[in-house]
Amino acid sequence: MQTVAHLKHSAFRAACRLTESAPREAERRFLMEGAAQIAKALDAPLRPVEVYIREASEPELAAACEQADVSVYSVNKGLFHRLLVSSYETSTTAVAVMPWWSVTLDEICARHDGIVVVAERIQDPRNLGMLIRTADAAQARALVLASPLADPYSRACVRSTTGSIAFLPVVSCADSKQVIEAFRRRGWRLIGSSARAQCLLWEADLTAPFCLWVGNEETGLLAETRDEMDTLVRIPMGGGAHSLNVAVATGIILFEAVRRSR
Repeated sequence: MQTVAHLKHSAFRAACRLTESAPREAERRFLMEGAAQIAKALDAPLRPVEVYIREASEPELAAACEQADVSVYSVNKGLFHRLLVSSYETSTTAVAVMPWWSVTLDEICARHDGIVVVAERIQDPRNLGMLIRTADAAQARALVLASPLADPYSRACVRSTTGSIAFLPVVSCADSKQVIEAFRRRGWRLIGSSARAQCLLWEADLTAPFCLWVGNEETGLLAETRDEMDTLVRIPMGGGAHSLNVAVATGIILFEAVRRSR
């Protein structure tokens, strides 16, 4: 394990730059916090590039990184907070530099099985993080971000995934129409979640493969996107609620599909 003693350390300085969006996009890398999440990521499809540990506080993680041939550094307490963009005391003891997902939309569409979640215009990074975590837990194959507003590699989003971003492929596509056309070419069925739908969730055919479209937290799916769906489904609700958090709604639909498949 190497020691980082000052800001002139080139690898550490490069890691600190990833706290900002422009360097993340330019280098196609991001930061993941938490010793437990990093330890799991060592066996994930998306593996750490390098790991920074506060004052050698995680000997087991350090040993696991070295065994996995991942560079690991011990960082003094005074410098470690620069990776967290915070000068406050924190329980976080490890930060990993991770690569972005390199899978393409065409690669996801080409494999015609399972369930792919498509999230349109999600704007809150914490909602997006919970959506990634939920889709991973329900064993969705991938998450496609159509016309994305939130950065999936921001600190708020990555923290909310609690490590699932290392397991669930995430692809960002600038245009919803492009995503629809890509799935159509490969014969996918498109199911959209909408409060305006006539079909209740319990009545819908949720047999895989299909892609599940969920929309913006406030406005839902765009009208033109709803028009392209093969089926629109609605989650029945009682009480005074007229909508659900997008991750909660997605989880209800995905786990209903899982329940039926078993």
